[in-house]
Amino acid sequence: MMPDRQVRAENDTEPSTSDPKAPIRTVNVQLRGLETKERVLAAATAEFAAFGVAGARINRIAEDARASKDRIYAWFGDKDALFNTVMQRGLDELGQIAPIKVDLVDYTVRLYDVFTARPDLQRVAIWAWLHDSERVGSLPDERLEGYRHKIAVIEQSQTAGLTDGAWEPRQLLGMLITLATSWLMAPAELHQIAAGGSPSNEASNEASNEASNEASSGIGNLLRREQVRRAAERLVAPR
Repeated sequence: MMPDRQVRAENDTEPSTSDPKAPIRTVNVQLRGLETKERVLAAATAEFAAFGVAGARINRIAEDARASKDRIYAWFGDKDALFNTVMQRGLDELGQIAPIKVDLVDYTVRLYDVFTARPDLQRVAIWAWLHDSERVGSLPDERLEGYRHKIAVIEQSQTAGLTDGAWEPRQLLGMLITLATSWLMAPAELHQIAAGGSPSNEASNEASNEASNEASSGIGNLLRREQVRRAAERLVAPR
């Protein structure tokens, strides 16, 4: 009798009816959730790049991402927390595209390349510098780890004799980042002069200005890239 009872008990644990499509629906729901999260992060990146943290609006992010505000708050928390997520995502992406190595000159040039190709990352970084200057001491540890790693690599470069050991590593890192972003951060007046633009002849020389802009983004970019390299070489060269 014992085996019969055991068989009946095992059969009783199986559902009387089963939906073979239930796992597929679950996976589809999860995929839609991931897609929505990606849309929210993309919309938040664009919003923060355009308006900064103070000017950003969750309403606009929700509308652009086709997501509800409640879902955004549930996933990411408040606006500052969402900005931290966007910043960490940007730092992770930057670390993958342009990882720092003991060749600090090459790192600086690659950093220049990334910011030139991805001005959205540069704009978010600018807003972060403005916003986070009031939050020093309270930034999440995840955002600090990447910079701690960069500082450690600079120390390794100095120990290997590839970089001037007189530099304080944190200061040198700040200078290399500044060098890589110097043209992107330059005043708008300089950008207009470089593009050959002038208010007095803008209307009559539209075609000429367009050609100048193309040259500025092509040949001009190559020249600036080489200047960044030379400046970085002088900066880190052992004395």
